[in-house]
Amino acid sequence: MNALIVILALVGELIDSSLGMMYGTMLSPILVLMGYDPKVVVPAVLISQGLSGLAATIRHHSIGNSDFALTTRETKIAWAMIVPGLFATALGAFVASSISGFTISVYIGVLVVIIGGLCISPKKFSFSWARMWGIGLLAGFNKAMSGGGFGPVTTTGKVLGGVDPKISIATTTYAEVPICILGFGLWIAFNGWVHWQLPILLTAGAMVGGLLGPPITKRVKTDRLRRVVGTLAVMAGIILLAKTLT
Repeated sequence: MNALIVILALVGELIDSSLGMMYGTMLSPILVLMGYDPKVVVPAVLISQGLSGLAATIRHHSIGNSDFALTTRETKIAWAMIVPGLFATALGAFVASSISGFTISVYIGVLVVIIGGLCISPKKFSFSWARMWGIGLLAGFNKAMSGGGFGPVTTTGKVLGGVDPKISIATTTYAEVPICILGFGLWIAFNGWVHWQLPILLTAGAMVGGLLGPPITKRVKTDRLRRVVGTLAVMAGIILLAKTLT
């Protein structure tokens, strides 16, 4: 079981750091289906992605997928999601601490189905900084509530708004780092300490995936892979909903 969790995290972060989405969105329902309490899964996913996302962000910058010097447009795009996302993360963590594991499971299932559908069949809109802030708010709340839903909302939202896909992926990876770390800290503050076995196993796999993913972003067209991952997300969400509601 431990080896399987490490492998799932590695694959999840490999997909996430190369596509800008699906680590928490895929792992959260899978881990709940494996029998883990949602209130253990969410903080474990958050801290493992925060740490592996930092490694992936450095890798994206070093190989040229994005330029994260202090005043670049890429850095400004990332912080346009981080600032509102931090406020929304605090709200999401507070709400999650006040509701049952059943409700969180249902929220995760519904969210994954909707986001997977958007990945399969996206709708385009024009770029604006106000939309970037709105995307950050929604994504931050989703992340704190469920452990997932940040990357698909922000990466897909930016691409649909005209941002280059590689920049969209790299800036989402960047933005997730402070969002995930804050979300983890708030979960601990609101819900108490978590058992460390799951976070350690997830982090071990995710760190490797975070280093391997960015070169894939550099070399591969991601549209077809995004649709495949979106389909898998919809399936995972439906299975989780069916198990939770029956």
